[in-house]
Amino acid sequence: MTYPSHPKERHCGRKMIPHKWWHSQALREARAVGDGWRIFLDVYNAAARDPAALQEIRAERLAQSLERAAQTEFYAPLLQGKDLSIQAAAQTLATLPALSKSVVRGSPKSFLTGLVHEVDELRVQTSGTSGEPMKIVHDDSLLTEAAAAGLRMLEAYGLAPGYRLLRFTSDPRHKLVDFGASPYNGASVVVTVNISKIDRETCEYVNRICEDFRPHAVWGQPMEVLLAMLRQREGLLRLPKPMRVLTHGDTLDPQARKAISASFGAPHSDLYGLQEFGRVAWECPDSIGTYHVEEERIRVDVAQDGHLLITGLVNKATAFLRYQPGDCAEILRGTCPCGRPHARLTKLEGRQRGLVVDAQGQFVSVKPLRLALEAMPLDRWQVQQDVPGELLVRVAPSDMAAGERMAGDLSDILGKVVAMKQLTVETVELGELAAGGEKAPHFRLLVTQESMSGSTSSGTGLW
Repeated sequence: MTYPSHPKERHCGRKMIPHKWWHSQALREARAVGDGWRIFLDVYNAAARDPAALQEIRAERLAQSLERAAQTEFYAPLLQGKDLSIQAAAQTLATLPALSKSVVRGSPKSFLTGLVHEVDELRVQTSGTSGEPMKIVHDDSLLTEAAAAGLRMLEAYGLAPGYRLLRFTSDPRHKLVDFGASPYNGASVVVTVNISKIDRETCEYVNRICEDFRPHAVWGQPMEVLLAMLRQREGLLRLPKPMRVLTHGDTLDPQARKAISASFGAPHSDLYGLQEFGRVAWECPDSIGTYHVEEERIRVDVAQDGHLLITGLVNKATAFLRYQPGDCAEILRGTCPCGRPHARLTKLEGRQRGLVVDAQGQFVSVKPLRLALEAMPLDRWQVQQDVPGELLVRVAPSDMAAGERMAGDLSDILGKVVAMKQLTVETVELGELAAGGEKAPHFRLLVTQESMSGSTSSGTGLW
């Protein structure tokens, strides 16, 4: 199978030279809109209500995915001599072993197909909530297919291209308010508000922006949306009623789901995705708690123990077949009551993140802490907070002999990342932090979905 050259390339004598602008993320996102609209019309809209069309698309794409995988170092011996035809692709896929994150981490280049020029690669990094982060290589399908599938999802949610999106963050590195756009995400106009930085002095400025912006949708990780609810209860945040609230990134606690829907007075829908594949599924607006799998670009199976096995169908740069992210769910086949023929996930169980309370009592994201710890030569680490403004960081250095010096260095580094009244770094043996599964927590925190949703619903304090 061969793939045409990208229009980014131009002839200069005999040499093909990529255009100097091609590394611009804004340019590539803008281009994704046009390709995404075409794919939406040709593929996603065609299969929206037609089971036969959907089956044809996913069968053809699975066969293509197997053909690409057969050119990788990892899958070549596993697929040698196997029938990769459209008719046999599903049966061939079922013969392959489940792919764990540890295998990918050990040899990431063995999953590259070699079909995508280096200048055309898009690289993302996993969050690290379920183990050490990995860099994943995509081609432009990460943007174009997401743009196409996103148009169908937005239509289901009553949103139109060009919608206004209010996005929440709690990362202390981000500004109080930022303005932007997301061309491939429904060509949305975006205002990002850092919930962790709102106080009595800045709240009126933020509220005026939100009121003038009149967002169609509110978007954030569950903890950030819950924090916005807390700010509303405290009188620091006033939001116009949106058409829909969207959450992503973490498994929703049932109490959190109920609290979010009640607080914003708008329908709430959740999205499920991974950096390895992009968005995988989105919650059906007519069947709460079930998630439509984007089967045109993702195949999802469930192992006997309930773990998800995810196969990418469109990434020409990297082949992941029967990939096991560590999340669990049940899968529903057959047409949904809403009329869509796509498989649905239900009873999702995956990662959950919390927030850290700093010396001033502000709730901040754990991401800067995680990034700082990941940059150190550690076999394992854990951050624990039992008292607001205090942190206990336990680390297992790769070189225990350097542990005492590393503890001092980490205290200085982490102290600059997040302000604490008391920050304690302890070096321990790996065995004290080792756990049986890949979901062993890096964070044991005071502020969780459960505690936050309970507080915002009842009006009681968090501690």
